[in-house]
Amino acid sequence: MVKIFITGATGRLAHYAIDFLHEFAPDAELFGMVRTDQQVSSLEERGVTARKGDYADKDSLVRAFEGMDRLLFISVPQADLQENVVTAAKEAGISYIAYTSINAIDYDKFGLEINHRATEELIRQSTIAHTFLRNSWYLEINRANIKAAAKTGRFYYTGQGKISHATRKELAEAAARVIATADFPEVVELGRDAYTFADLGQAVQEALEREIEVKEVTADEVAVLLKEVGISEFEQDFSIAMMTYAVAGENGEDQVTATDYERVTGHAFARLSEAVKSILEEDK
Repeated sequence: MVKIFITGATGRLAHYAIDFLHEFAPDAELFGMVRTDQQVSSLEERGVTARKGDYADKDSLVRAFEGMDRLLFISVPQADLQENVVTAAKEAGISYIAYTSINAIDYDKFGLEINHRATEELIRQSTIAHTFLRNSWYLEINRANIKAAAKTGRFYYTGQGKISHATRKELAEAAARVIATADFPEVVELGRDAYTFADLGQAVQEALEREIEVKEVTADEVAVLLKEVGISEFEQDFSIAMMTYAVAGENGEDQVTATDYERVTGHAFARLSEAVKSILEEDK
């Protein structure tokens, strides 16, 4: 019986991945990493054996990974902590790693690509068999704009740049498919065909099932709308930063296609409007 270990097991991506693994690999033994005793019961209620581990403590990771066959490595932002995970996986005898990386990794991704490139290279050097899940941006990062449209009937955006998104649940399904079989290429690029924020606005309109105003405006006007519905200044700045990033180009986003996702999961992405609707339903 194959033993699959999941880091970040109490996070949202892992939550969905665990559900899919129960479906795709019903005979597998699932294990997940927790940092506190309080997190144990929430995992074990879902059929996952909890093991304590700390990214900053390599020896604790070796103990957590002992006896495991495969590792679903959900990334963290700190390169030194990720190095601990790879080193511990090697010492513990892990035979396969599926690592959640970032798409279009050779381009500027707010600096996130630096950590992911370094971690991918560490995994290659470890000689452990692996697949890099090069995930697109989470669609959920647009929650502020979607919420504003639902409340005001206005979806404002700035610029015509392209970007690729997928929901956590969609990316979790791909991750579960990969780790369940350990039989995929070294790299899979996971994201919808790139689209504009105007396209996203139209998808929000479809999801709401009513006509809204989808309008290109200045960054300041986007901020004013978000502030109107109680969005924090941090979220306002983040939303505008993502739109500016898309407009700037030279980020690889316009090259993202859904081909690998379909190959991994066996089906196409849901319509963008359906993905948006799932976010709206979460917020009810």
